[in-house]
Parts: sequence; structure tokens; C-alpha cells
Amino acid sequence: MRSVIYHQYGEPAEVLQLTEAPDLRQPDAGEVLIRVLSRPVHPGDLLGIRGRYRAPGNLTPVGPDGARPGFEGMGVVESIGAGVDPVRNLKRGTRVAFFPARWAWSEHVLAQAQFVTPVPNDMPDVAAAQLHVSPLTAVLLARAVQASGALPGDVIALSAAGGLVARLTAKLLLTQGYQPVGIVRSQQSIAALSAQLPDMPFISTEQANWGKHLGALTQGRPVRVALDPVGGRIAGTLAGLLADGGALVSYGDLSGQPLSLPALSFSARGISIHGVSVGRWAGLPPEARAADIATAIELTRTMRQAFHAAAEYPLEDVASAVRHAERAGKVGAVLLR
Repeated sequence: MRSVIYHQYGEPAEVLQLTEAPDLRQPDAGEVLIRVLSRPVHPGDLLGIRGRYRAPGNLTPVGPDGARPGFEGMGVVESIGAGVDPVRNLKRGTRVAFFPARWAWSEHVLAQAQFVTPVPNDMPDVAAAQLHVSPLTAVLLARAVQASGALPGDVIALSAAGGLVARLTAKLLLTQGYQPVGIVRSQQSIAALSAQLPDMPFISTEQANWGKHLGALTQGRPVRVALDPVGGRIAGTLAGLLADGGALVSYGDLSGQPLSLPALSFSARGISIHGVSVGRWAGLPPEARAADIATAIELTRTMRQAFHAAAEYPLEDVASAVRHAERAGKVGAVLLR
């Protein structure tokens, strides 16, 4: 089978290559073999290829056999192993989405059946390919807001608010009675976002001293929680705007820059920092995961316009795909077909 691989950490467009790899074995008990049709290029995938998940000072190179990116996608079941629960309705030819499963940027993956979701007939492939990571991250972020002690009516600030995760999170927060406020990079994007989320105000970092103007959007109410995938100066500004006892919830590092906060933010103001990663979702109890998947499917229906593709590329053009995924102003997911 064909598979994208890299043998050293670095810029994705430079280190990724498409290669012929041995066909995968037949599935063991509880496993499903899937022919992958589409998979999204996530920021987290690119961080891994750059080696950014290693601890500071850890310079361990990629192993001698290389590494293969990707954990999410959609496709068609080709075979199932023994013991797969018939209630899961997985059989040859079933259209499915999966997460987590290693080597998603390959023509086939082996996945644990418990992490494979049959796709509803009315769900297009472009949404099925994005069914897990972004919606489930949104579910985890909404849960983190609740765990912070925020109450309905409290202001929740979301940076990178034009991204799919932020939009889905905002939808959940509005449903739960919170008041989300979006921070975006471009003033030009606000009109389109406001059409999707008319009950959510937005502000652009293009506006000078945007942090000082945020209070006008919240009618003077303080920000109780900030949800941030950017890091660096944006996250620092948001943390400075938090009410005493507020929480900064980090779920990414798009800027690659460290946070900078006064030490007294913690001791005198009671600010706390938490982290959310969809990589920990698989460890939740089965009942919780099933409920989360139901929420994810519902989000694809109520926010259908949000699940579209900015572009689709074949596997052999993976370099163009990863460049496009980080293009400024991109709207929608970049998919590898």
C-alpha cells in the first residue's frame, strides 16, 4: 500500500514523502481494516512532524523505520476481526469514520472497533473525515469550561475563533447558556462568522489595542474563561483580561511562542492554566465516548456549513496539502484523498 512517511523532524513539506509500504495484516480480534478515502491535515499532525511534542531538550530523532502521520479519517470497512460487537454494525462495505488509528495518511489503517463510527447516510464524506478530532475537542473544551466553575451567562473568550474547533465550541457554549466572544485575526472574516453564529460577538486583532476594546463586546462583564490554541502573545493578552479566579484553557500552540504571564497572576489574582488534548479522549469510559460521538454527529447536522473543505489533494501531493493547511486566511479543512 502507499503511505506517507518521514525519517526526520522538520518542515512537513520538506520531510514528508509518499512511499510503498507492506500491506497491513488482517485484523485481529476487536480490530477493523479500513480502506481510507479521506483524511484531514490537522495542526497537531504538523506539530508532530516538526517534533514539537518532544519535551524541551529532548532531541531524540525519528526511529530508523521512520514515522507515519495521521490519526483521523474516513473510509470503507474491508474486513473485521473476531469478537467485534455486532451492535456496532460494522461489516464489509460499511462507510465509517475513525479516531484514533495510526498511519491515517496511508491507503489502509487498522483500528480498534471501539474507535470506529459508522457514518450516517446523510453525512457527506467531507464531514465524515472530520467527525472526530474537531467536534470531540469542542466537547472537551465545553466540559473544561464547566469544570472551571463558570456559570451560564459568564463570558468565555475564544481565540482563533474562525477555526472549526472554536466555532463548534461556541455552538455548544451558546446552547449551554454561556456568552462566547470570538477573537479572530482578520476583520474581513467577521461578517461570515457572524452569519454562522449571530449570537456571538467578534473582535479582530487587527484593531489596535484590541484587548482594551473587548469590554465593549461583553458590556463590561469580565472574561471568566479563555480558550486558546495559539499561545504566545495572544494567550498572554487573554490571560491578562481574565477576571480574578479565571482560567486559561490551552489546546494548541499555533504560534510556537511561549506564554508570558506575571507571576502575580497566579498568587494574587488566582488565575489558573489548564490543558485540553483530544489525544486523551480515548481513555474516557465507553459510555462517555458514546455520548460524545452522538454530540459530534449532531454538530455535523446543526453546523453543516462549517464542515467543508478548503481543498482536497491526492496523497502524492502531500507537500502542497501541508502548505495549504497553514495558509493565512484559509477557510475549511485541507483533506488528503
